[in-house]
Amino acid sequence: MRIPVRVEFFAGGLRPVVTLTIRSEIPHIFGFVNAVIDTGSPTTILGAGDVQRMRISQIQMQKLTGEEKEVNLGGAQIKTRILSEANLSVGEKLNVKIPVQIPVKITKGTPPPSIIGVDFLLEGKLKFLFDPNAKEAYLETSD
Repeated sequence: MRIPVRVEFFAGGLRPVVTLTIRSEIPHIFGFVNAVIDTGSPTTILGAGDVQRMRISQIQMQKLTGEEKEVNLGGAQIKTRILSEANLSVGEKLNVKIPVQIPVKITKGTPPPSIIGVDFLLEGKLKFLFDPNAKEAYLETSD
C-alpha cells in the first residue's frame, strides 16, 4: 500500500512533509503535526513550535524519560528528553509506536521543525520514495 506524502518548499528547498497524529497516554499528549521526513536523522523529534502549539506543560515534561540529552540539529543545539511510547499515525492507514525526542531547552540557534527519522521507517517496516524532480513522494508498506 502506498501512502502519499506532500512535497513542499520549506527551509530553502523541496522537502517531503507528512501530517500525522501523535498520541501518548503517560504523559497525556495528543495533537496533529506536520513533519519533514529526514532519512539522515536516526531518530524522530517533535519540533519546539509543535510542543508550544500543543501546549505540552512543564508537568507533562517532567514525566518524560531519561536525562536531558544534547542534540545538534539543523544548526540548533537542543536538549531533549524521551517520550517513550508515542503512537504516530498517518491517517487511518499507518500506526507506529516509537520513542520520540521532545525538546525541553533550546541552547543555540533556531529550533527545527518536527522530523520523522529512520526509526519510524524501520519500526513501520516502510519504504520511502522521494523524487524531487517530479515532486512526488510516498511511504510504502508491504500490506
